[in-house]
Amino acid sequence: MNQATSILTPVMDPYDIPQAIKVLNSMLEEVPEASLLYFFSPKLLLNKDKPIMLLSINPKIRALWLKVKMEDS
Repeated sequence: MNQATSILTPVMDPYDIPQAIKVLNSMLEEVPEASLLYFFSPKLLLNKDKPIMLLSINPKIRALWLKVKMEDS
């Protein structure tokens, strides 16, 4: 029974888009909800490596990293 239950339970990826969006939503002081940067960020996160990068870099520079990515696009 345990094996059957584990097959049905989805494994949470700590670097997936929902986790990255939670982090983005926690950055509302640096990335206001109605800002261009906020609306740009989800599009950026569609690239499979970007959520991993956002969640892996130092939280102190996440907003700066997003700004640089937006300026580069």
